[in-house]
Amino acid sequence: MKKNTSTIFTENVLPKRVDKAIEWLNNSRNGWKEKCTETKLSLKRQTQENKRVKASRDEWKLSNIRLKLELAESKKMYAMLLNRVNELESKIQAKSNELYELKKKQ
Repeated sequence: MKKNTSTIFTENVLPKRVDKAIEWLNNSRNGWKEKCTETKLSLKRQTQENKRVKASRDEWKLSNIRLKLELAESKKMYAMLLNRVNELESKIQAKSNELYELKKKQ
C-alpha cells in the first residue's frame, strides 16, 4: 500500500529514507566544516611561516650587503694605509741616506 506523499509531509514523521538522507547530509556538512576549519588553520600557519621566512631572508640579504660594503671599505682603508706606510718607509730611507751622507762628510 502506497501512502499519498502529501499526507506523508503533512505528518510530523518523515519516511525512513528521507531521515537517513537528512542525517547523511548533516554529517557530511559537519565533516566539511571541520575539514575547512583545519585547512584554514593550516593555511594560516603556512602563510605566517612564509612571512617569517621572507622577513628573515630579507634581513639576511641586508646584513650581507652591509658586510660586503664594510669589507670593501676595509680593503680601501687597508690599501690607503699600506700606501702611506710605503711613503713613510721611502721617506725614512731617504732621511737615512741623507744622514749617512752627512756622517760621511764629517
